[in-house]
Amino acid sequence: MRISTQVFFQRNMNSVMGQQSSLNQQNMHLSEQKRVLNGSDDPVAIATIQRLKQDVSVGEQYLKNADIAESANALEDTALSQTTNILQRVREIMVTAGNETYDGEGREAMAKELEGLREELVGVANTKDGNSQYIFAGFQVDTQPFQSDEFGDIDYHGDGGGSKFRVGPGVLVQGYDSGAALFTQIPEGNGTFVSEVNQNNSGSGVISEGAVIDSKLARDFVDQDYTVTVSTVAPGDEPEYSVYGLDDSGATGNASVKIAAVDLNNAAIGNVNPAGVYPSVASDVNINFIESPVSSGVFELQINGVSSLPALYDSTNSSTQQITIDGISIDVNGVPDDADQYKMTKFIEPTTYQEGQSIEFNGIKTEIKGEVQDLDSFTLRQSGEKDIFTTIQQSIDALRMPGSDDATSAQRAMVLMVAHQQVDNAMSNVSNIHTSVGGRLNTIDNQREATLDFNLTNQKTLSSLEDLDMAAAISEFQMQMSMLEISQQTFVQMQSLSLFKLI
Repeated sequence: MRISTQVFFQRNMNSVMGQQSSLNQQNMHLSEQKRVLNGSDDPVAIATIQRLKQDVSVGEQYLKNADIAESANALEDTALSQTTNILQRVREIMVTAGNETYDGEGREAMAKELEGLREELVGVANTKDGNSQYIFAGFQVDTQPFQSDEFGDIDYHGDGGGSKFRVGPGVLVQGYDSGAALFTQIPEGNGTFVSEVNQNNSGSGVISEGAVIDSKLARDFVDQDYTVTVSTVAPGDEPEYSVYGLDDSGATGNASVKIAAVDLNNAAIGNVNPAGVYPSVASDVNINFIESPVSSGVFELQINGVSSLPALYDSTNSSTQQITIDGISIDVNGVPDDADQYKMTKFIEPTTYQEGQSIEFNGIKTEIKGEVQDLDSFTLRQSGEKDIFTTIQQSIDALRMPGSDDATSAQRAMVLMVAHQQVDNAMSNVSNIHTSVGGRLNTIDNQREATLDFNLTNQKTLSSLEDLDMAAAISEFQMQMSMLEISQQTFVQMQSLSLFKLI
């Protein structure tokens, strides 16, 4: 076979260039300290390497999320501790205020301290994080959540949302709780009923919380409000109490309706008073609202068909208004709908009152303590929700009630007793959320450890697949270098061969 000088030259040049390219590749691997840089280096391993790198990257993001979530929950944990301390002091003051030996000056001193504690609590509720965002505003982080209105009431301007952080595969951890859940959505009373005394009472009686003693029997009745009314048939007679229920299932409006008094001595009481006692078919009468055809928001009331005319209820007036029809007085506030209907049912007929006597009906039990007077009334209202700031303010107002007569003292004691229960509910609510925050912090710690272990395992596997054996690589590099040098020297020597040198 004849080989031309050009082919000979090209073959040698290709050999040298190929070895030089291999040497360059080895140099790149050495500088990166990686065995696999491209898919061609190890087609089988490259897919696993890419997956492991992605898993490690996701794990690192989990760790960053965990740091943010931990910071958020740690800040909330501090705020909750401050809230607990403030509420504990509020509770101590309310317990102290229940002692009727304090005079006006003593009560005013306690009222002023409560004002300070209320402002301090508002400050905690408006806590900001390191980014100057409000932690208890829900998703409205740039809006101050708790603001005072023109009447001094504290309104919530946030929402019920809350950020969540993914700290592990399928693991979401909440950051801050909303201020609504923490400060405003506090169950009233015992969670079933709230006990109240009528502000027009003249006696010293107070009513205990309504307790459910037979849940099966009470099941169909806990959605009603109950009023214990007091009447005295004749001067010198023992006072008697009756129990009425008010069912609002036939109403669609936003009116608050309460039985204020039942005057059994009224000559026309039989027109509006239920003739029987539950479950008698004559145990209830209806209270209806009929909107005036000429004045929007003005309503005529009817009890058992007996009209309140000429008296009317004006819903545009924000104050509570009392309408009396043939001896039954109804307190109304808010805006009813036309044709709203309330069912008034008698559950206990007039019974001689004895202080501390158990009053039981429909699986519900309560009792009244103190001296009662004719036309006094006491209410067991369905529990709703109330913000803690309103509760503290009502306590302040109660402490500043002027006078120390029996009726005023009973009013004050009743407000403070209910407020005391409300503060206990608030502390329980804060404690539950505090426990939840602690659980989140534990979850974050556990997930962080799991992610670190997972990343370490992946990095070990990744290292075994792509990292370079430096000793072997250096040895191979030196050998490749020697081979290149030999090829270059051989090429030079071969290139100098010529027949002309033999002539």
